[in-house]
Amino acid sequence: MLLIELVIPAWQMALFIVTISVFMLFQRIKLTLIITFLFTFYWAFFLYWGDVLASFAKFPFVAALYLVSGVIYIVLTLIAFYRETH
Repeated sequence: MLLIELVIPAWQMALFIVTISVFMLFQRIKLTLIITFLFTFYWAFFLYWGDVLASFAKFPFVAALYLVSGVIYIVLTLIAFYRETH
């Protein structure tokens, strides 16, 4: 039998599953997608933060691209929230 090590904390996975399940039940598809993206980006950064920081030191362009894409994502998220509520 294979032994699998779970790197992502179980409570975070449970929170993710409960959160997206609730929003999907209330048919809040945009919010479900936004939460999925946020958890995915957080987990990717959390698991590989050492590699990410090392790449920032070696390639400043990567750091700038990471920051710019983060800002663009935040702006698009705010626009989506504004359009959904009004």
